[in-house]
Amino acid sequence: MAVSLLHTPEGVRDIYNGECARKLAVQDRISGVFHLYGYEDIETPTFEYFDIFNKERGSVTSQEMFKFFDRDNNTLVLRPDITPSIARCVGKYFSDQDSPVRLCYRERTFTNNTSYQGRLKEVTQTGVELIGDDGSGADGEMIAMVIDSLKAAGLKEFQVEVGQVDFFRGLTEEAGMDGETCGILRELIENKNYFGVEDLVSGRKMEAPLKELFLKLPELFGSLEEIRKIKSMVTNRRSLAAIERLEKVQAILELYGLSEYVSYDLGMLSKYR
Repeated sequence: MAVSLLHTPEGVRDIYNGECARKLAVQDRISGVFHLYGYEDIETPTFEYFDIFNKERGSVTSQEMFKFFDRDNNTLVLRPDITPSIARCVGKYFSDQDSPVRLCYRERTFTNNTSYQGRLKEVTQTGVELIGDDGSGADGEMIAMVIDSLKAAGLKEFQVEVGQVDFFRGLTEEAGMDGETCGILRELIENKNYFGVEDLVSGRKMEAPLKELFLKLPELFGSLEEIRKIKSMVTNRRSLAAIERLEKVQAILELYGLSEYVSYDLGMLSKYR
């Protein structure tokens, strides 16, 4: 098959003239917000050892990585994600640091997805990593920074949706669900499949209030007041702690003057547990 040297491979594109200038300007404004919050720049290699991005650490499957070999027959990959690389750097260079590590980046990532998905295979990721602080204050800081970054990019009307997967985990632990059932239920709730959730829950023995909470999960989104309405129904400590953490985050965002930009969704469940 003949290949035109004037065209790029499928899944990548040229960015030039006004579009390139606008992209760089937005990236610079967002990076400026990161620096104001005390985050320092870091750059990682474009390719690394395959094991850095294995299924426990990375966000894409092995099949979606661009893999190749070096002269010593080591398997290398073009980075599909930045976070595993940052974690490697922190383990190597910042292991003796007592205070939280704040790092920001602007790097290109590469995902070998199929052409039918309609997504680019090379994209620029701009983001931050806060390592060494897992408290509600860190949550509030990150959410506030997201909001300020979107405002710096020129957006005026938007909502940042915040979830808390520990609420779901507490309910499944209380119900004694196995991992496979949890995975099926999580997907049903994430997709707002009310009938699927009802069908799965109705076939299990559990207390009526707990069953009602599972049925409500797909619609537990909106303001924090909407979330608080079900607090009296919760009996397990883990789920209660999840709501209390959201309350602390809300209080922090109110201090930042940014709470109007945030809504909450207890049915927004990450696939990573």
